[in-house]
Amino acid sequence: MNDNNINTLLNNYCNRREFVKDTLTGIGTVAFGSFMLVNQSGCSEGSPTAPTDSNGETSITVDLSFPENSALATVGGTLALTANELDGSGILLYRKSDTSVLAFSRICTHNGCTIGSFQNGTSACPCHGSQFNTSGSVVNGPAVNALKQYSATIVGDIVTISP
Repeated sequence: MNDNNINTLLNNYCNRREFVKDTLTGIGTVAFGSFMLVNQSGCSEGSPTAPTDSNGETSITVDLSFPENSALATVGGTLALTANELDGSGILLYRKSDTSVLAFSRICTHNGCTIGSFQNGTSACPCHGSQFNTSGSVVNGPAVNALKQYSATIVGDIVTISP
């Protein structure tokens, strides 16, 4: 082997400092990526994992004793829930009586936009202006179909909503 080949080989190797730095950077990147993957897959927006009933159906609960849910504690009160396990756009709740709560999807039946909360007895779609009353019926189009309704029961301060 001539001197040029030996010098070329020696110049292509990194020094110990570069090796350690590159190795630690690689290990750190893999560790951080693994942490983020595990952390993100364990996160969910909205309420914690909802329980399932004996039929395997998911249900969510709303505790009316919590301050953020107090609007639903009285008859005529309304509450808009964010995305959850039952509905990716959220759920609108209306306290019809002491023993009855109505629950509707926040997905507008006209074009799939997320409708707002109930204001003065109606909920409006921000996309095209459709309006729905507290019974889920269309008050003003262009939507022609009522909102999807969920089953809701109230026992004490706990409202349970299921498909």
